[in-house]
Amino acid sequence: MTNIFNNNVSKKSDFNTLVDNFREYIAHGKSEEKNEKIIEELTSRNHHLSQFAYITSHNLRAPLSNLIGLIDILNYEHLDEYNKSIVDMFRESADKLNETIYDLTQMLNLKNTKNIKIENLNIYQIFKKVSHSFSPQIHTLGITIHTDFQQEMILFNKSYLESILTNLISNAIKYCSVNRPLAINARTLLNEDGDTVLTFSDNGMGIDLIKHKDRIFGLNERFHNHVNGNGVGLFITKTQITSLGGTIDVESEVDKGSTFIITIKK
Repeated sequence: MTNIFNNNVSKKSDFNTLVDNFREYIAHGKSEEKNEKIIEELTSRNHHLSQFAYITSHNLRAPLSNLIGLIDILNYEHLDEYNKSIVDMFRESADKLNETIYDLTQMLNLKNTKNIKIENLNIYQIFKKVSHSFSPQIHTLGITIHTDFQQEMILFNKSYLESILTNLISNAIKYCSVNRPLAINARTLLNEDGDTVLTFSDNGMGIDLIKHKDRIFGLNERFHNHVNGNGVGLFITKTQITSLGGTIDVESEVDKGSTFIITIKK
């Protein structure tokens, strides 16, 4: 009698286990189906968002370029002070919109990393090209730039490298100190692992790392509110570097400047 009872209990236990396993299987199946629907919906939304952003940036770029061109050919010196102030406001707004469209374009490019072209680049030539685009500010502000490219050839993506250097120089100019002329130093070398280390430093306003270290490379993060900016430059810079296996670190002190250390893996 005891054996029959034990057998019945055992069979009932096995049946309950089977039921529990079946329920878990059904729940898991429903969960996977739900996850697939969520992924499908997010993929669709992401695709539409990318299309919207591309169309917006593409359609805005042409008329904005025309607007900036018209502002540039105005006979500024023949205007009275009131109209000069109006033109200055137009120029400031156009420049800010141009910066926003540039950031948007960079964000779009970050999404298409499957076929990124890696090539052997001469950083001296790239740096010279990027610096030339800042010629007006360099001459007006009396900026000094010193380079020491011990490792001149770098395996990287050309548009990414140009974007990284553009963002670093642009930030150095934006956040320069009012107490001294801006000095920029850029150098490269090979570390013991054979990786290329690019160091970019300035003597500008600096960043309080005690307060902001964890947010330096965040999206829409700004640390000096009196300067116009979208707070995406360093986010884009880090994303471009890490997408190709590199790293970026920062050393900074308030009113002493900032140093960005970029490691490009061999």
